[in-house]
This record gives sequence, C-alpha cells and structure tokens, in this order.
Amino acid sequence: MKKLLVLMLIVTLAVGFAPAAAQGGQFAGQTVVVVTQTGRSIGGPVEDYAPEWEAATGGNVELQQFAFGELYEKMIASFETGAIDYDVLIFPADWAGDFMAPGYLEPIPQEILDKLEPEDIIPLYADRITAWGETRYALPYDGDAHMLYYRKDLIFNEEYSAEFEAQYGYPLKEPASWDEYYDMAEFFNGKEVETAGTVAPIYGLAEAMRRDAQSYWVFLSHAAGYGKIPGNPCFFFSCDDMTPQVNNPGWVRALEEYVASRSYGPPEMINWDVADTRVQFPAGVSVFNIDWGDVGPISINPNASVIGGVTGFAPLPGGVQYWDYVKGEWVNEYNQAPFIAFGGWIIGVAAGSDVKEAALDFAAFMARPELVRVLAVTPDTGINPSRYSQLENIDLWVNAGFDEESAADYVDAILNTINHPNAVLDLRIRGSAEYLQTLDVEIARAVEGEISAQEALDNVAAHWNEITDRYGRDSQLAQYRASVGWTGE
Repeated sequence: MKKLLVLMLIVTLAVGFAPAAAQGGQFAGQTVVVVTQTGRSIGGPVEDYAPEWEAATGGNVELQQFAFGELYEKMIASFETGAIDYDVLIFPADWAGDFMAPGYLEPIPQEILDKLEPEDIIPLYADRITAWGETRYALPYDGDAHMLYYRKDLIFNEEYSAEFEAQYGYPLKEPASWDEYYDMAEFFNGKEVETAGTVAPIYGLAEAMRRDAQSYWVFLSHAAGYGKIPGNPCFFFSCDDMTPQVNNPGWVRALEEYVASRSYGPPEMINWDVADTRVQFPAGVSVFNIDWGDVGPISINPNASVIGGVTGFAPLPGGVQYWDYVKGEWVNEYNQAPFIAFGGWIIGVAAGSDVKEAALDFAAFMARPELVRVLAVTPDTGINPSRYSQLENIDLWVNAGFDEESAADYVDAILNTINHPNAVLDLRIRGSAEYLQTLDVEIARAVEGEISAQEALDNVAAHWNEITDRYGRDSQLAQYRASVGWTGE
C-alpha cells in the first residue's frame, strides 16, 4: 500500500494539471454541476480532484450523486424536460443511444480529443463507446469488461485437487466452462479452508443478485457463453428483424443456473450488489467472484483484502454448448464468449449547459491520460484500464502493490477478454436502459422464486418487443446492426 500511495503522490505532483483551456481564473464565478452514481466508485475521483481544477480556473464543481437504480431517470428527465440540471454527466456507455442520438450532448471538440493521447486508447473504448455515428459526444474515461476472480491457493492445491478429481473425474484448474465453475463452487461450498491463517468454512461463489444494482450484467455474463453464436455478433436480438433472443434455450439455461447458484453462496447473496461482492470476496468469503476490473486493485489492498497474492484472474468461462437460434438447435461445442459488460463510464457535457466551456474543460481535466492511469491502479475508483499504456506496462501494477506474477495474470485476463474474437458487446441502442431495466425486474423475480426462468425471460421478450415497436422496429434494427458491426454476411 505504501508503494501505491507513493506512486499516486508522485504522479499527481508530476501531472499537477494545467487545465487545457483554463488558466488564470477564467471560469471564476461559474459552477459546473457534475452528476454520476452514489459512492466512492466513479464519484470519488470527482470529489478528490475537483479542488485542483477549481484552484486553477476559479470555477466551482458541484457533485450530485444518485443510486444507480435511479441515475438514468434523473439524467434523462433533465434532458427531456429541458431543465438541464447537470452540466457534466459521467454515465454508462450503453446509454449513448438515449443521450447522443437525440442530440442531448455537446459534440467534443477535436482539440480536446487530440490532447488525450488518442493513439494510446484501446479503440473499443476510444471510438465505439464514445461516438454516435461519426460524431464524438463523450470522452473516454473507464474501460469495462467482466472477468473471473478465484482463489489460486485453493484451486491449485494438490490435496484439494486429488479430492476433487476423485469426486468429479478431472483435476482442479482454472475453470474454462460454466460446468467446471459450478462443479468447483459446489465442491468448496461449506468446506473448511485456511484463509490468511484462519481456518473457516468458505462459500463457493459470490455474485451480485440484487435488483437495481447492476446485477443483470452478471447474469448476462453467464448468458453469453450459451447464447452467443460464434461469428454472429447479434446476441440480444436477431439482426434479421429484431426478434428478442432473451428467451431462447441458451439464455434460459443460463438463468436457471444463475438462480440455482444461490445454493453455492451465502443466503444473503440475493441482496448483494456489486459493491457487496467487492467487499466479501477480498475478505475471503468465497472461492469465486465475477466483476469488472475493480477487484484486482482491491485484492492487493491490505486494508480491504486478505487474499493479496493468492487471487487468480481469468476471462469468463464459456458454455459447453450453445444455442444456435438461426438453426434452432443446440450445438455441442465449447463456446467462450467474454462479455464487454457496460463498456465503461464515459463523460459527456450537456448541449444545453450554460457553462459549456467550463464543463468541457472540467470533463477534459477528469479524462486526461495521467489521471486515468493513476485511477486505474487505485482501489475503489471504479476506473478500469482503457489504455495500452496501462496494459503493456507491468511495472505500473507492480508499483501499485501487485506481485509480478499477479500483475501479469491480471493484465492477461483483461487483454484476453477485450481481444477475444467472440466477445459480446453490451446493448447500445435507443432505449437500452429500458430494455435492461425490464430484464433486471424479471431476473429478480426468478431469483426470488416468484416465477420460472422461462416465464421470466418470456416476459422480458414481450417487453422488449413493445419497446422496439414504440421506438420503431426499422430504426431500432438499423441501430442494433450498426452497434454490433453486422454486415449481413
């Protein structure tokens, strides 16, 4: 941790920001209202660094934060009513269709983009998630994709491996398939193991399951391996006619397993959101966890983790078979399909802001390369790697507190996820928040045992058709094809 703090101090002093457009108090008397989600993750960096921008420019920053479950409604209401309550919005990239397509956001001037070292940003995060059509409406800030975390000291333990192989017929290893993942979760669930010198029962897994708390992205990570057809980028809908695929047998199998996995985690896991699992897994509660890249830096923070140095990192497991909705049949082939969940938090400026120049300057201040590199290696910022310089420089992570093996393992897991040829991009068309909210509601009903997985996903498909028809099926189809790069071949 000492290394981390020293690094942060050195880098912060070294970059001691000179806001791009603002020097000499030129924004004196202007207040930039920034909105994002509640908590230290994503909002914390604004709290920490805004005073630096205020001192340099004379402007003021007012941070407003809302629970994730109400964040979209707050933002879209500000636009649709014309109130323009917020000048800078830090929001999920998959809301781009709702914010960019109607022209609610200010196009980002090229001179700002040029100062962000654009050649260093991974194209997925530089281009695809920040633009609508040919116009760039947001600044890249965060790089998101789901990955698997596990306890190396337990999975690569000879005694446990022999016991596991006798029971399941194959040795313990980093799980490649969901079948293996669940076998291992079952094997360890309730077993007494040593964690940081203490022997106690451990749970098999810790996954977010609570409604209104980003849990549906965890389910989607399970669904990708069963529902994504290799070579076909159209996962959520058919690219022929926008038929929802959410209730096909692949997705249903994934939800059935997701619901059943409650028995491999703590009883209270049904009420856990992502933030909860980021506390519980590093505390040694479970063998497995699924999350964005945040758990990496948290796992090596001695104030929050007892599993530093024994945490393994890997791309998500795949399905042992997948549903080919084009042919209408199961294909009995292994299918790994890492999920680029969320895509990342990006920064936009309201087109109707009355302090637009100051807002653009503050947005550029928060997205500057030097700061983003610091935030990615700092626990609890919510900012994950999005730049080549973050993933090609092992020393960056070693200096932050990783041992060399763990640093290489962490970086490889991210690169193997975002570079995977069968990776699934998140939904990014008009109404994406509404589509995903209906999924969230019905998943929660299935998890709580109110309805079956099939009933839940049939309900989602019906809702999705209603949403598609309301926005216009032809325009939604065109957006979806463009968003996944569908070429018709």
